[in-house]
Amino acid sequence: MSRITDFFPCRLSGLIVDVFGESAVIASSAAWVEKYKPEIEAFISRIDDINHIKWRPSLEILKEEGLDVSDLKEMCPSTCPERTKVLENGISYAISMEGQKTGFYADQRENRHLISTISNGKRVLDICCYSGGFSLNAVRGGAIYVTGVDTSLPALELARENIVLNNLDPERITFLREDATEFMKGALSRKELWDIVILDPPKLAPRRKGAASVAGRKITVVRQAGAACDHPVDPSYPEGVYLSNILLRVL
Repeated sequence: MSRITDFFPCRLSGLIVDVFGESAVIASSAAWVEKYKPEIEAFISRIDDINHIKWRPSLEILKEEGLDVSDLKEMCPSTCPERTKVLENGISYAISMEGQKTGFYADQRENRHLISTISNGKRVLDICCYSGGFSLNAVRGGAIYVTGVDTSLPALELARENIVLNNLDPERITFLREDATEFMKGALSRKELWDIVILDPPKLAPRRKGAASVAGRKITVVRQAGAACDHPVDPSYPEGVYLSNILLRVL
């Protein structure tokens, strides 16, 4: 089983490198990254145990930078695997190199582990679950039942594969393909309740007023965190803080 390593240089905005075993997936979202692509690939290839490099340009973002994305072609060795398996916090994951971001949200590692420490005896809902990272940690942490919801069929196929990969009881976890907003509307009409609800969406509450105020509920902040510790932030560049993870208690 492969290891996961992250390179998220705080002074190199627009460049992400996640290493899954012997494969490095490079996510490019800045014009300068594309300009120095040969140099970046040469540097990464010199790192011990990395035998494959997959270059993944974020085309929509690069369009906004004024690049002609029709000229951006992935230069990936023919031996670069499309799938791999990794181990994180004692949980195995099947990863598709064609999946979202670099194929896996490695920056959520510590936040996923937190879920495993607070799920014992709980009913858990994981909205926008992708390949099931939070859901699997909840089950491993002793959750009574876990429901994961996502719109991506390939992501859910990975999530279901991960149930088998970890020898988990399929009676305690299920993954549903459904729009998050529609699912929550239906859950509200059915008066369904969960002890823990995990929301890892693109963006649901566009105003500072926030979702709690819109829902007419009061909350308290129990914990605030960000990306895993191998995603450092330069104090002189606070804009480098890109991920917010907040544990809330709904009153």
